[in-house]
Amino acid sequence: MSRLPYIVAEIGGNHNGDVDLAKRMIREAKACGADAVKFQLYRRCDLWTEDHLKELNDGLVKLENVSAWETKELGLKDIFAQVDKFAVQEKEHIEFFNCARECSIDYGTSTFTKKDVDFCIDQKVANLKVASCDVTNLDLIEYVISKDYPTHIALGMASLAEIEAIVNLIPEKCRRNVTLLHCVSLYPPKDELVNLKFIETLRRNFGMAVGYSDHTLGFEIPLAAMAMGASVIEKHFTLDKNMPGWDHRVSADPAEMKIICSAAKRIADALGDGIKRVSDDELAKRKKFRRTIATARALKAGEEICYEDILFKRPGTGIPADKYKEIIGRHVCRDIDANKTLLWEDLVR
Repeated sequence: MSRLPYIVAEIGGNHNGDVDLAKRMIREAKACGADAVKFQLYRRCDLWTEDHLKELNDGLVKLENVSAWETKELGLKDIFAQVDKFAVQEKEHIEFFNCARECSIDYGTSTFTKKDVDFCIDQKVANLKVASCDVTNLDLIEYVISKDYPTHIALGMASLAEIEAIVNLIPEKCRRNVTLLHCVSLYPPKDELVNLKFIETLRRNFGMAVGYSDHTLGFEIPLAAMAMGASVIEKHFTLDKNMPGWDHRVSADPAEMKIICSAAKRIADALGDGIKRVSDDELAKRKKFRRTIATARALKAGEEICYEDILFKRPGTGIPADKYKEIIGRHVCRDIDANKTLLWEDLVR
């Protein structure tokens, strides 16, 4: 398994219902160095009741990342038009699959129905995603797990007990294909709510691969998640944060996505494996940088060394400083000037 975090550029609904824009985003994500792009496969009837959509549209229920549902730039007058526009159906997904394959970038999909799980597996997507809204939809999760297919499960809004209920559905033999994604389902969350240390809690409690799905502003938090050992980093992606739509503001633009992707190798290399080793380069540095024992005054042949006769100075080519007690009371076998590095061969055997 690669030590590098797997970087997912989450396009989601940021294509704004424009197939050509979606394809441009796929190509740009590849150019940035992302390992995968991800879309969402759903229909209006799959996720919402009409009454709930009306409550959202009328402002009776508010979302923190949406101030108004009318989008004049896209000619969309309400939430119903937005959902219909941004939803991507099988035909468009097949176009996106083909574009991603031409670009040699993985293609993943959030799926919200069993039918769509089957469709995506039939299309041989790189991985499936169970969204945070489905953490208690154990019927769907159990179905996804039964396929023993590479799957990312987002854990936004979930309690530890709810996460445990999900993990209990996953047979031991299937766990190699499942990555739990720490996630805070706010757009954006305050930094103090991100709680990246929960990545280690998940890993310790469940012994599974753990990643991070990000909704923060900027690129710093995903980099910190890499440093916590997240094996997957999912970040919303846009070509322009000022575009109309749902998630552009909390998305990485190409400049930020390039930083995230280029940092992945450096951070993975820097994390290492936790075993302390002194490299050959550092061993060579010891001779230049460490202090060893030097003479505080001139010594005559046969003279006994006292504590007051020694100092600790660079370079590190003499008797190591931590051996000083072994030379107190020893005699020198030759005349030695002051301020000279003391060597073992300078001592009477």
